[in-house]
Amino acid sequence: MKFGVFIAATALAAAVAGAAIASPTQEEAAQLGKTLTPVGAIKAGNANGTIPAWDGGICTPPAGYKPRNGIGGFPYVDPYANEKPLFSITAQNMEKYGDELDEGVKVLFKRYPNYRMDVYPTHRSACMPDWVYENTIKNVMNPKTVSGGLGLEGAHAQVPFPIPKDGYEAMWNANMKYTYPWIQGDLSFLLVDSAGNRTVLNVEKTEEYLPYWDEKSAALKSDQYYWILKSTNTQPAAEVGTASLMALYMRPDIKDNIAWSYIPGQRRVRLAPEFKYDTVSSNSGGMLLYDEINGFYGEMDKYDFKLMGRKDMYVQYNAYRTEMATAEQLGTKNFENPDYARWELHRVWVVQADLKPGQRHVEKRKVFYIDEDSWNILAYYGLDQAGKVYHYMQLPLWQEYEKPSPWNGNYILYDFNKGAWASGSQQGNPDFKQTGFYKVKPFGSNHFAPEEMAGSGLR
Repeated sequence: MKFGVFIAATALAAAVAGAAIASPTQEEAAQLGKTLTPVGAIKAGNANGTIPAWDGGICTPPAGYKPRNGIGGFPYVDPYANEKPLFSITAQNMEKYGDELDEGVKVLFKRYPNYRMDVYPTHRSACMPDWVYENTIKNVMNPKTVSGGLGLEGAHAQVPFPIPKDGYEAMWNANMKYTYPWIQGDLSFLLVDSAGNRTVLNVEKTEEYLPYWDEKSAALKSDQYYWILKSTNTQPAAEVGTASLMALYMRPDIKDNIAWSYIPGQRRVRLAPEFKYDTVSSNSGGMLLYDEINGFYGEMDKYDFKLMGRKDMYVQYNAYRTEMATAEQLGTKNFENPDYARWELHRVWVVQADLKPGQRHVEKRKVFYIDEDSWNILAYYGLDQAGKVYHYMQLPLWQEYEKPSPWNGNYILYDFNKGAWASGSQQGNPDFKQTGFYKVKPFGSNHFAPEEMAGSGLR
């Protein structure tokens, strides 16, 4: 594997439980906003010009943007709709591009000779509000990881580690990726089994609050969540009102992440401690593990996370076409319909997570590819105990220019043991008049109280 720019992995002190990783040097920090973007990406393009320089991204909506709900979200105007593929990668020529392909997509090529990746010009469209950049640069020396990387302190309304020193810092960046603090949207979940049968499993309303990204609030304390999500099923009829509530903390080594569930037939809210690690999410048709949500979800205590460096990779980017496809258009047998996928060459951070001795999980290794421009996880694969690729996830990204915010609140997940695949969050799906995620006013003080689920979930 050839890496572009390599950043040395964990310093010796980080091996000691409770030790904090060293801050960037003054010389390193001074490059933010100069040779590096404000969030730590290399501002220049690559040597052969296949990745351009970052010029600020798409920060305002293009002409003709008229969201379905009049507020934000879908349908988006695809700013690159008229572009044609530069070339296609197939099973026949994949070796030529092997250094820029992850192990998961290589399995797709080997299993399904008709799989195809259409490669388009690269556009570094990621843009965030100016205050995110200002806070990240101004406060770059403040954040620290603690408890061997398991907790985060000193960070608020900023990318915590634009110059990461180890895998834990890179993963905290991914966990804390910028999102507007108050958002609401709808998601649908598609399952395509090994026979090619297509099933829309459910549709849900999702509400999220991220106090970490409320720049006007005080920095969070260890007993305050940085992200909380409430989802309520709206389809099918048998599942209407079923709800879940999940909260994540910056110091899970002190205060454990927590979840609740509500089932209308039982008429009670219960704690759901099983909503973590390799427990399977019920909304995914028996495929998605809880710690695969958004590429990675929850605590990092089961694995050793190593920062492997940066490299150029083909990833799904500027995926407006993917997200506005219907289940019928996207849901072909064996894999996502290549006609609706857009692949581009981007620089990513590579993080490898190996299961710690004595820990149990169905995956002994996870490998993550994290966008340097946005800190969103763009792809991930997990190895089973035999060392074979078990799960492979693509997380297509697009720029939500009305916020502005890079976003990949979706997934395409392949289970190579079952020969099936699933897609979560077809947020532009016109079948259900979905709107995707949009800004909302701050939620009420009790909106995310567990007992509130019982009132909102009755049918």
